[in-house]
Amino acid sequence: MAGAMNEEPEHASQVRAIALALFDDTAELHGGGPAERRLLEAAALLHDIGHSMRRKPHHKASRDGILEAEFEEFAEREQHMIACVARYHRKAHPKPEHRIYRGLAPADQTIVRELAGLLRIADGLDRAHEASVTWVKAQLRGDVLRIAVTQRFPCEEDVWGGMRKRQLFEQTFGVTVEIEAE
Repeated sequence: MAGAMNEEPEHASQVRAIALALFDDTAELHGGGPAERRLLEAAALLHDIGHSMRRKPHHKASRDGILEAEFEEFAEREQHMIACVARYHRKAHPKPEHRIYRGLAPADQTIVRELAGLLRIADGLDRAHEASVTWVKAQLRGDVLRIAVTQRFPCEEDVWGGMRKRQLFEQTFGVTVEIEAE
């Protein structure tokens, strides 16, 4: 799906792996199942395709590219959700005045917020685009989600990147995120 559209397929694969691990470990927070996991996977693989389009900020170009693509495996509603999750992997949080987001049903808007929160952290954990993270484990203790990462080599930039992009997740789920390299 993403290979031909992505300038950095290794980064997309790394973000996908981290995002899915976080999704699995935070199921008690979001309650999502296989359908939502599949949407997150697609958004993770496609979140940076906007770089190849050389127009607009890349997160908005990624949204537009996903909307313009023909994916037989996704219904139009799902494609719009994937586009929104990819669009919100950086910069602005979802807002009612955003056209595509506004067109989603309220339940789908909630899913987009949840998945975008996960995608932001996953993308941040590969900020250096060097795939330093080899393992990630998230555990909820009270109102704190502790994310432990193991790295192939120390990369403070990736831990900082994950921390920098935690705000949407924290606002959506009402928890504090802590990330620690072990």
